[in-house]
Amino acid sequence: MKYEPQCWNCRFFRVTWEPQLPYACEALGFKSKALPHLEVLRTDGRPCQAYTPKPTEPAR
Repeated sequence: MKYEPQCWNCRFFRVTWEPQLPYACEALGFKSKALPHLEVLRTDGRPCQAYTPKPTEPAR
């Protein structure tokens, strides 16, 4: 199975609420119409190298 980072689980992923560019990557500093990990893959040909999982809350 091939690993592919998912923006929804990344700490740098943001929703901009701009209709033309609804998604943003704070690590790489861009906004796009498609999810940033797909833009990176299309542009660079490799999975996103900036992917960092969101921190998890400690169990109570």
